[in-house]
Amino acid sequence: MKKILIVSLILCSIITQAQTLKVGVRIQKTQEMYWENGISTQYSFAKFKPNQFFIGFDYVTSRLGSAFNSNAIKQDNYIFSGSWLFNKSKPYHFVTRLNMGYFYSDLESDIFKDIPNTSFLLAPELGFTYDFKKVPISLNLGTGFYIITAKEGYSPGTLQPLYFHFDIYYTLFKK
Repeated sequence: MKKILIVSLILCSIITQAQTLKVGVRIQKTQEMYWENGISTQYSFAKFKPNQFFIGFDYVTSRLGSAFNSNAIKQDNYIFSGSWLFNKSKPYHFVTRLNMGYFYSDLESDIFKDIPNTSFLLAPELGFTYDFKKVPISLNLGTGFYIITAKEGYSPGTLQPLYFHFDIYYTLFKK
């Protein structure tokens, strides 16, 4: 309970200092592997490049995608990101993004205990965002490449480098 309270206070202090807060859903496809879905948040600060530099968090999982009601491997991605939007004054933006995070695949059986199932994630990404003027909705398309730094045979077999995603954001507030 104490941890939940501390995390809530930190989140509230970050949100109150934000210029823009966007919350949404992410649909992601790893090339020749799984569909993954999850949540995505992006926010910018009022005192540093507002509406141009965003910090974000994504939780993407195959549990809500290919692994839902199937035998597909359940895997989770926890991703922190920094994004830079170009064409700040226009409704469309080209986006560069750097993602860092953690990958976990649940192999569900002890017979697979010697197979790698976790990995550090580092991925540069390019994308395109469109912000609607009349409604607080943003659409984002992007493609990224996970840089797999582990030696051969030491990274999870279901972690493939190339991925594509589509995000739909709702802007909760914009100062």
